[in-house]
Amino acid sequence: MRKIFLACPYSHTDAKVIHERFIKCNEVAATIIESGHCVFSQVSMSHPINLAFEGKDSAAIGKLWGPVDAVFMQAMEELIILDLPGWDLSSGIKREIECFKNLGRNVSLWSEVAEQFN
Repeated sequence: MRKIFLACPYSHTDAKVIHERFIKCNEVAATIIESGHCVFSQVSMSHPINLAFEGKDSAAIGKLWGPVDAVFMQAMEELIILDLPGWDLSSGIKREIECFKNLGRNVSLWSEVAEQFN
């Protein structure tokens, strides 16, 4: 069983785009689970919780998630990035890539590995 940290771009000025990213991330996480692997889907977990953070901007919310993400990054064996538009601009994804590379763990784009989960 692979232990996968699923990363996805999240922040956007349009709430509709954020919601679409959340839905797509859930779909990919479901695919990974259906294929018999373990996944921590950061956006799937954080999006509903983010809605409860009142009075905080996206930067403040991101700082709250940093230590939580670190725990899950240590526990997972590989990083798969859902390469939706804007993934390469995400500071969170850049941090996640750096962490996994520093740990000597595999980093992949979903578009490169999706066929492994069908």
